[in-house]
Amino acid sequence: MPFANMLLEDPAVPALERQQALDRIFADPGIPQKTTTSSFWLKDPHESFATRSSKPLPVEADIVIVGSGITGASIARTLLENGINPNSSNQEVPSVIMIEARDICSGATGRNGGHILETADEYSELADEYGEEVAKKTLRFRLAHLKEMLKVCKDLGLTEHVQARKVQFLSAFFGEEPWKDALERLSRFKAGMPEEAAEWIAYDRKSMPEDFKLSRAHGVIAGPAGALWPYKFVTSLLAQLLSKYPGQFRVEDHTAVTSISETSSSAYKYRVQTNRGAISARHVIHLPGLRGRIFPLRGQMSAQTPGSNFPCQAAKHSWLFSYDRGFDYLTQLPSGQMMFGGGFARSEGGGLADLGIATDNEMSLYCDIHLSGALPAVFGRQNWGEIEGDPVQAMWTGNMAFSADGFPWVGQLPTSVTKRPRSRSIDSGSEWVSAAFGGEGMVQAWLCGKALATMLLKQDGRLSPTADDDISWLPDQMLVTEERISKSVLSRTVPSSHKASL
Repeated sequence: MPFANMLLEDPAVPALERQQALDRIFADPGIPQKTTTSSFWLKDPHESFATRSSKPLPVEADIVIVGSGITGASIARTLLENGINPNSSNQEVPSVIMIEARDICSGATGRNGGHILETADEYSELADEYGEEVAKKTLRFRLAHLKEMLKVCKDLGLTEHVQARKVQFLSAFFGEEPWKDALERLSRFKAGMPEEAAEWIAYDRKSMPEDFKLSRAHGVIAGPAGALWPYKFVTSLLAQLLSKYPGQFRVEDHTAVTSISETSSSAYKYRVQTNRGAISARHVIHLPGLRGRIFPLRGQMSAQTPGSNFPCQAAKHSWLFSYDRGFDYLTQLPSGQMMFGGGFARSEGGGLADLGIATDNEMSLYCDIHLSGALPAVFGRQNWGEIEGDPVQAMWTGNMAFSADGFPWVGQLPTSVTKRPRSRSIDSGSEWVSAAFGGEGMVQAWLCGKALATMLLKQDGRLSPTADDDISWLPDQMLVTEERISKSVLSRTVPSSHKASL
């Protein structure tokens, strides 16, 4: 069961608090606010995006992508690299325009942990819920991102600049029962997917290597993972696309969408109204009104100075810490900074207070307290050592999109969602979505974006003959369907049996 559902159905949490969370989930998230917490990742803006867009906004575009994170970057790259540009003779009409309400890549991607991590813990749950084949396909999809992301960085010559690296993740468990459960999940994963699980190793306290510095853990499961600087990756990629496709691609920052409507034009089906003017477009890729199906959750991250006794393990390890309730995640930069996030279960209401929060301009005090003090305790104060000055260099929040059924939403949006009648053939354009990665965007977003762009190009008949049109690797559970729209939605109210405490 997706963890949001578990929170909303937890009888130990007052029904009033759960109902308030549901009310936030079904509310309009609005336009991203200008005021934000300051992400460490964004401290040095890319030279191509250090100043605001100054040119007039194009009034027409073939495809409008709303959002400039890793998903949008993947979509744009696939469209431009694999598509046939319908406007090659008209440089005034870009084939693809990306718009962002604030600074480029200042949303979830510019605020996450940069951790390319798939623990395979979900294998058992997926197998029980959907069957072994669905579990295997879903895990293969997620696991493929490590190789894919590192390859993209290498192909673009960005590996060193974005600090992309393969590491061994150490998933540490600090309770006897959680450790037993983890061993059972690992056993099922290894039995079901022995080839993919070959690098996964379990260490109990007796067999755990001393250099892990995790002697307080009941056990550790290790496996392949990766890490990179997400902001540098996205902005460097977008800059290369702008250079390579100057007449076909535009990126516009501080351009907030206020509405999307249909037009009477035979060439451009949609009118995308922004604070800087309107853009007429054939296709629009955005996060639509799937309320109760997709919803925001606020997460918290920090950049911290390691203790004097802690060796730099940036090229060697990343970490996941699981407790009796909740978990934290950690990577280390080559410069030494510890990029530490989590503490969700330690926040107000055991995390419920962050459910449905669509802003990133405030922080949870309880998460701050937890994140600020957890690392010396986890590694042991003797292993950690002393720190001169404030150990926390930065603390910030970001919004993650979750789904009611735990899967991303990828595909063309039907009229039941857009509420705009389809008056013309789909050849005139469509609305699309690729979103709701549940806090695991680094192992889902890139290939979801690639699949969506391929779907769009195939529908338009503009996929290059040399491009690979096979997206059979995308799990069916991630596709947008009327059945899923009907079934995969949260209840608007706390069940009546749970309302006694209201």
